[in-house]
Amino acid sequence: MRKISFIQVITVVFTSFTIFGCSNDSSDENKELDTTAPEISCFENIEVKIDATASGTEVSFNTPLGTDDVSEVSTKQTKGLTSGSLFPVGSTTNTFSTTDAAGNTASCSFNVIVTRKAPLSSAPYFVGNNPTPKGKKWEKVANKSDEFDGTAFDDSKWHKNPATDGFGWYGRPPALFDPENVTVNDGNLNITTLKYDTPKTANSRDWTHGGAIVRSKETVKAGQYFECRMKANKTVMSSTFWLSFKQNCNTGPVRKLELDVQECVGRTHAGTAVWAKDFANIYHSNTWRHDRPCDTAIDESKQAPAIKILEEENNSRYFVYGCWWKSPKEILFYLDGEFSHAITNPPADFDLEGHITMAIETYNWNPIDADNIFETASYDDLTTKYDWVRTWDLVDE
Repeated sequence: MRKISFIQVITVVFTSFTIFGCSNDSSDENKELDTTAPEISCFENIEVKIDATASGTEVSFNTPLGTDDVSEVSTKQTKGLTSGSLFPVGSTTNTFSTTDAAGNTASCSFNVIVTRKAPLSSAPYFVGNNPTPKGKKWEKVANKSDEFDGTAFDDSKWHKNPATDGFGWYGRPPALFDPENVTVNDGNLNITTLKYDTPKTANSRDWTHGGAIVRSKETVKAGQYFECRMKANKTVMSSTFWLSFKQNCNTGPVRKLELDVQECVGRTHAGTAVWAKDFANIYHSNTWRHDRPCDTAIDESKQAPAIKILEEENNSRYFVYGCWWKSPKEILFYLDGEFSHAITNPPADFDLEGHITMAIETYNWNPIDADNIFETASYDDLTTKYDWVRTWDLVDE
């Protein structure tokens, strides 16, 4: 027979006693269930300005820590970049989550916002790879550049009246190119959109809305670089920066060209053409050879566009739009100093001279809708603003 010691008996009895729930330890019965989430608090957004040509900067911060009244917590970062990382230009969201012993969680977030300082006025705005050829430098062309300081529109550099600019184009109905909507103040050339209280008569027709067109008196040509810093308006009307070319069926040129650096609108809606659904958040460039009766070489307008869809709306901030008209067959486009896209097969040789143009107009493919903001929006929302326009010649060092 197997013998069982006294100690073994006690152990067996105690174990059985515990298994059948007869333990005299009542702590599990009295413990309350923890359903309260821990707490964690993030600090305010961190905003950093860097040099105009920098791509990012290191940013350090203290890691938010969670707390709980019942148990210890663990905190970890679930989104964004860690302290001391290289933060890129733009807004980076950092999220932190804390968890207590019962599995309850809480989180908080803050943004690290990195923006570049304004580009220097002494050279074109290039970030990263500078395309300037060796042995060359850029020289600003004063009479084709404007910082728009002060409060006076410079009539020696710009046209704002379509009746006198040599093109005779008064706008695309229903919006008139109205010189009264052009002002210079707060360091900007401002072109304001509006709905007239009563239709305005010009060029033998009535117009219900107003925009404007501004053109350079001097022309630019292939080989030059031109750029502007622009913030779009928030209406269905356009905000543009482009080159317009004169045509003359008698003396030439008979080719009617157009070089769009940037063409966008402030808002789209259900009635916008499908192909234009991104035109409020787009860098849209294009080259045109328009069909005209005396240009017998073509029987329809031809275009060669290039675009970049943006994550931001064009009216959210100022963007720098740049164009190196490198040759009659190669045109390079830059966004905030960085190469964006190119057109290397335009529908015609772009070997003519053109006028820098800024037009705010209406389109039939983005018509004025019932929810338009012309009568409710602020002056800033109704206005396209140009901080500066600069033209550069490539010369020997």
